[in-house]
Amino acid sequence: MNRPRFFRRRKSDVEVVREITLHLEEETHENRERGMPEGEARRQAYLKFGNPQRVREQIWRQNSVAVLEGLKRDVQHGIRRLLRAPSTVLVVVISLGLGIAANVFIFTAVNKLVLEGPPVGDPATLLDLYPTYKHGDEIGKFRQRLYDDLHGQAKSFWDVAAYDVVLPGTMGGDDGPERVWGQSATANFFNVAQLPMWLGRGFADGEERFPVVVVSYSLWRRHFNGDRAVVGKTVLLSGKNFTVIGVTMPGFRGINRLFAADFWVPEGVREQLAGTQLSEFEARTGGQLSVIARLKPGVSRREAQVELDTMAKRFAAAYPKENEGLGFHMEKAGDLLPSQRAMFAVFLTALTVVALLVLCIACSNVANLLLARAAAQHGEMAVRIALGATRWQLVRPMLLESGMLALAGGVFGVVLCVVALHGLAAIHFPLAAPINLTLSMNWRVLLYGFLISMTVGMLCGLWPALAASRPVLPNSLKGESALDRPGRRWSLRNILVVVQISLCVVLLCTTGLFLRSLIKSAAIDPGFQASGVMMVSIDPAHNGYSMEKTQLLLQSLQNQVLSLPGVRAAVWTDKVPVSFYGQRAVFHKTADKAESGLRTEVYDVEGGYFDTIGIPWVAGKDFDHPNAHGPKQAVANERFVQKIFGRESAVGQMVKSEDNTYEIVGVVKNTKSTTLSEEDEPILYRVLQQNVHAVAPVMGVSLLVRYKGNAAEISTAIRREIRASDPSLAMFAEKTMEEHLSDALIFSKIAATVFGIFGLSGLLLACVGLYGVMSFAVSSRTREIGVRLALGATRNGVRRLVVRQGMMLSAIAFVIGFPMALAASKVAARVLYGVTAHDWVTFIGVPCFLACTVLVACWFPAQRAASVEPQKALRHE
Repeated sequence: MNRPRFFRRRKSDVEVVREITLHLEEETHENRERGMPEGEARRQAYLKFGNPQRVREQIWRQNSVAVLEGLKRDVQHGIRRLLRAPSTVLVVVISLGLGIAANVFIFTAVNKLVLEGPPVGDPATLLDLYPTYKHGDEIGKFRQRLYDDLHGQAKSFWDVAAYDVVLPGTMGGDDGPERVWGQSATANFFNVAQLPMWLGRGFADGEERFPVVVVSYSLWRRHFNGDRAVVGKTVLLSGKNFTVIGVTMPGFRGINRLFAADFWVPEGVREQLAGTQLSEFEARTGGQLSVIARLKPGVSRREAQVELDTMAKRFAAAYPKENEGLGFHMEKAGDLLPSQRAMFAVFLTALTVVALLVLCIACSNVANLLLARAAAQHGEMAVRIALGATRWQLVRPMLLESGMLALAGGVFGVVLCVVALHGLAAIHFPLAAPINLTLSMNWRVLLYGFLISMTVGMLCGLWPALAASRPVLPNSLKGESALDRPGRRWSLRNILVVVQISLCVVLLCTTGLFLRSLIKSAAIDPGFQASGVMMVSIDPAHNGYSMEKTQLLLQSLQNQVLSLPGVRAAVWTDKVPVSFYGQRAVFHKTADKAESGLRTEVYDVEGGYFDTIGIPWVAGKDFDHPNAHGPKQAVANERFVQKIFGRESAVGQMVKSEDNTYEIVGVVKNTKSTTLSEEDEPILYRVLQQNVHAVAPVMGVSLLVRYKGNAAEISTAIRREIRASDPSLAMFAEKTMEEHLSDALIFSKIAATVFGIFGLSGLLLACVGLYGVMSFAVSSRTREIGVRLALGATRNGVRRLVVRQGMMLSAIAFVIGFPMALAASKVAARVLYGVTAHDWVTFIGVPCFLACTVLVACWFPAQRAASVEPQKALRHE
């Protein structure tokens, strides 16, 4: 077929009509000249030429593709049919939309964490490198010396670059200072990653110690209002002047998938921003560097790994104390580590299974509806078969119709998914650092949504189409449906309803377990009094303050806040409890010569901290107003005392770490430290004034204020005092302690919300399916019900008959679904808190709730059956 002729068929058809008309007129004219009358001349012309319409159709078909023409007709016919059944279309689209939305939402997370890498050049040759210790048992970060040796000796890589994952800072602006998070990187970082720039450039050779900064696209839009002239301008970063040299491409927030960086500075200026001075030993051996490497052309990963293994043996021999059991592990740049993949795999697998259960329920519901439509078309199908239609000609329009419904459901599902993704922006972690949970649509997600829509459409429509294309001609021509077979106890529609309710039992029981876990988690005693306490954080060390100025600032702000009306107490700490991170050190008794000690959570707090936050005392006393150069003091919790001293009294005892010895002056009750669901951990509270110079806290320092009165007014007053002391200080993590604890339940809330939405969606779909089956049963048994009523059956008896049929299906579904729910609960119990796998409240309450819901779904068709008038039913038949 000539392609240009196919696309200009209408124009060609006009020309054909004109030519046919001209030919007939010429032939008629010649016949008249031969002496024929006008009518006979025209008749003979038509007899000689043939039927003009048939000729026109033959020419049209020659310029067409029969498959496309038939497809077009089927689509138009299907659209007309669907428009005549808007209620069915609405139910199918919503049902499939809920199931598809659940699966597309989960796939966006899989796409981000597994499939999608950072937007770097040639991602196949860019690798993340990790040092391993204890012969591969531990994966860590690079020390500076190890990175220098690798960078200087590796021959398999085109180049190797390093960056530090977390670098806090403060960026000044017209709207006040803003807390930002970035990374320091070697000067070759952007070249190794082959990162294109939206504006400007990356670091150049020789800029290792230059005060230059590259900002992310999001920070450029947010802080600089998308100013394209920002390159070359000077900005205030952590109290120091930096020149903006570039803006990264949209979507790039760093190589690491889970951390969202907003700026990058050369590694050589990190110390200026970090506010700490490293010792010579720390500068040589310390550090926590992440490393990326670009393979040379023609070098495989296996060859690079062999070279890394050889270098590891050489480095271990050169520095045996630092590099004992050293090895190297490589991953594709941006990929999660095996331990991280395992953690996310469990969570995503559980969500995927649940999403598939919802989709299965939706498919069962849609198949039921399409079966009902197929039953209504048996008469039409019988007539078409009698007229010579083939089976494929009957099946094709119905499959196309189900495909269009599935595609509409997929569009609706994608819209629901977009709304849900926007809802993720409202999630708050009890952590100041930016966690990158941004999920977005891209071509992979849309393609997945399209494929799953088409697959679901074909699966849901295939059986109804086959059933409708095989009618029993005598019965169908008389108006009888093949799905309506008196005396048949089971039908495909009943089986689908049993499947729906069985899966719904599994979903709702799992949802109940997660809701119970959330309730238990919310009722956990954190070990301190959260009500009436407010927190606000600042970071003087990362804003250019020396340790002496930091101490003066903290003391001044504390006195100013204490003078505010309604403030009862105010203390500083380097960490707020239940903040998803911690600082650890190893301690043991001074008399203990063993090298291994107790790994302990360490807090740096001021005197009065325990009374301010409401941690009960067990023994001893608070700090004796210590100064920075006085004897080192500490307060331990009960768990620490139990692990170190057993039943001995801890007050007055001495414990030591690698660098200092501390006298324990008091013992307090156990509290939650990192998360609410953790077991009680050993904690040692040190004096903030004696340790403020040791290290600049990455998360800054937090002021805890116990107040009485209006929280918003107290917060405004505190902000005013901090702003008056230093307008360049950024304030962050401003909230009440109750809000902080609520944020700490984020994972339990996400699990309960996701499973709750999926469970309720499954319940709604199952009830709609059961209602549809019972309604169809009532419609098909109208004559039977009329006969029963005519012979003396009561209307209550008819109601019981219909309800009993629905409840029987539900009872069978319970028997099937309950063991499946018990099995699923054993898997879910791994991530539950305070709830056993066989929680009796869930496994009694959920079936009762589901039974009541099913009863309501059966009641309305039963009520309609009881309202049948015998005379009308028999007259209709």
